[in-house]
Amino acid sequence: MTVQIIEATIHQLDKLAQTHGDDSVVLKPRETHLPLNDVLTRLCDDLIHMYGKLANSNGTLGVDPNAHKFPVHLHAYEAQTVGFLAFTKAAIELIADEMKKAFLSNGGYALFLRYKVDEQDFLLVVMLKLRPGAGIDADTLDLTETLNIDLAHLHEAARINLTRWRSDQQPYLTFIKGRARKNDVSDYFRDALSCTSFTDSKHHTEQVIRAAREFVLARQDLSEDQKRSEMVEMRRRLFECLDNNRIEVPLATVAAAVHPQDPDQFVVHVKSDAHANTYHLDDRFKPHRAVYVGLKRVSGKIGTVSLAFDVADVLAERVRYDPKTDAIILAAPSDHLKSAIQEHATAAQPSA
Repeated sequence: MTVQIIEATIHQLDKLAQTHGDDSVVLKPRETHLPLNDVLTRLCDDLIHMYGKLANSNGTLGVDPNAHKFPVHLHAYEAQTVGFLAFTKAAIELIADEMKKAFLSNGGYALFLRYKVDEQDFLLVVMLKLRPGAGIDADTLDLTETLNIDLAHLHEAARINLTRWRSDQQPYLTFIKGRARKNDVSDYFRDALSCTSFTDSKHHTEQVIRAAREFVLARQDLSEDQKRSEMVEMRRRLFECLDNNRIEVPLATVAAAVHPQDPDQFVVHVKSDAHANTYHLDDRFKPHRAVYVGLKRVSGKIGTVSLAFDVADVLAERVRYDPKTDAIILAAPSDHLKSAIQEHATAAQPSA
């Protein structure tokens, strides 16, 4: 994955935790772009990699221009009505306004990063925190106190796939969201950027089934015959998992059904850099029964003929496909069905 940085800048928000009000936040904007050097490249590579692991929610931007100001500024930037720095300053003011209301929030450095990966155009907005550390003076070999960017604790970050956003391919937004609880300290950040959760049950169920199938096919530890056998067992386990968690299912629970021996492998597969912008899966979602029932039941039409049967019928070879005749063959039909078919087939035959 090659990252092409287009432009970036950073602004500071100075605020102490357990404070709020108009005077609680001091905004220190940067007046220039960050230089596109090796330091920025290394930081962005690490940041994008870490974000890919932590982003756990998909969504869209709010559409009410009166209530959702960030998308308005984003449209102006996209239309080149305003430049990158003006856009980020408008956005950081929105973040500051929401931060003033958040009693438990503390300050940090808001990084705005526009970059491309392959043909996809992204905007990443993330609040960076500093952590104290120790360094060594190269000249004196003395230990010195340092402040380092803490990438291990990203709680406030959102990324817009601008390529998808332009054509309204939903979801085009990912963000980090804490476990469901009241008064999430990072709510202010998502509110400022007008992040709206994408909760399409059908989408998530379709994507998790596709991800599970592709995961089995990609396993290097299985032969082709073993993959076919595992695919059958995986579909059975996944159906039971989704059917037993109809209200909401965690991705971790799905992973345990897909690969019981090592569930983390499936999570890595879904969240890897290669698939992060493909599956668009939240950490929790509501299964869509009409979709996941297809894991155990097949249905379709041939002209006016409707077919519906369990996967078990295929495994038992009661239903099979003959590629030579391009036909679906039903084995061991009932006497009634045989009689009805024969009766109509005889009536359709021309007399000698």
